[in-house]
Amino acid sequence: MEENKKIMLVLRSGGDFTIKDVELIARHINGNWKSSTLPKIYCLWDKAADVYDLGGFTLLPFRTTLPGTWARMHLYSPEMEQYRPFLYVDLDTAIINTLENIFDLVTDQSKFITLEDFWQKGSLATGLVWFPAHSEKIQAVWNAKPDVPTSRRMDGFLRSVVKVDMFWQALTNTIVDFKPRSRKLLNELPSNANLVCFHGKPRILGAQSIEWVKQYVEKDFARQLRAEEKVTVIIPYNRDRGWLQQAKDSIPKGVQTILSKGDGNWPENFNKVLDQATGKYIRWLHEDDMLTDNCIEDSVYALESQDVDFIHGNAYEIFMNAGRAPGKYIPRIKVPTLQDLLVKNVIHSATLMYKREVFEKVGKMNESLWVMEEFEFNLRCLKAGLRIGYCDNYLAWYRRHSQQKVRVVPIPEKNKERELVRNDYKI
Repeated sequence: MEENKKIMLVLRSGGDFTIKDVELIARHINGNWKSSTLPKIYCLWDKAADVYDLGGFTLLPFRTTLPGTWARMHLYSPEMEQYRPFLYVDLDTAIINTLENIFDLVTDQSKFITLEDFWQKGSLATGLVWFPAHSEKIQAVWNAKPDVPTSRRMDGFLRSVVKVDMFWQALTNTIVDFKPRSRKLLNELPSNANLVCFHGKPRILGAQSIEWVKQYVEKDFARQLRAEEKVTVIIPYNRDRGWLQQAKDSIPKGVQTILSKGDGNWPENFNKVLDQATGKYIRWLHEDDMLTDNCIEDSVYALESQDVDFIHGNAYEIFMNAGRAPGKYIPRIKVPTLQDLLVKNVIHSATLMYKREVFEKVGKMNESLWVMEEFEFNLRCLKAGLRIGYCDNYLAWYRRHSQQKVRVVPIPEKNKERELVRNDYKI
């Protein structure tokens, strides 16, 4: 499962910012986020008496008597180590695109990364800071903190105490100054802008006479469905061989789960309930298999990030004969073609997930097949020009046991069915 990226904000009462500024930036961080796993947004607030989870962000209490930007000193405190590494973002930052692009720039999480001051080249600025975990530089700042502020802004103090490992501007040209020249404001938003740093007055909420700023403030985002809410899992089965409950229990809450018991084969039982599926993405789960904890989230992420029609991945294999340890299946071909599958089926059926449109384009499962139905369906998808992707994570637990259909059906019958399918799809 992908870990939540951590973003830290600071709100000190009595200044220019209010909780509305926190709500604004959190709305844009979450709304622009592309991955299914949203970041964890924390805001240190000196008026918070406890930890408050407000959905889009979480308020954390902290005590400070330090004025202005000096309130950020708490970010360097030992008690913040539990949250590091994290990305600190000034409230006066407009998130035009996604902060994922900023996280992608952090190829070495041990580095201390800051903005370069827009007007004082070569000097650090603290509007956007990567805080590494267990960093000597972070500790040095905390140890050198003055009891009484030595200047109006904290930046000057930091420059005398610590050297940055790199500036964001050396890594990207997408961070834009709202005041590019004296007495000049950014009236037109550059096409490459990812972040716009206001760093001073006017603040974002006070600059709405500028059209793009007004649109930014007023922009709303449709509710983002969690990965679980996007998925339907269908369990088609003829009888419970003793593992059905385990299969059901492996499906996360929030996932639409449909059990389909019938006298026919599993394609028939799958097909008869397919129209009941409401999920954006659909997968089957056999009653003798289980999903891994990360299956739904990682599968949805793979489908959306790769912009493909269906995905497969890795699987754990449980051998029910005593004394044999679980195995691991990793396909030797990650993105197989139709020809690849005709040579050898490298797709583990327990790992598959499809966009619901796939079934609308190529039809339902072939009910005349007894052992090659998944193989045939994937060939049909590829022949229709649908795109397959690969999720490099373990997505399912697959049981190997004596009651499996592939073991019960005689080998000559399996071979005959395989050849029939291959002949139908020969290139």
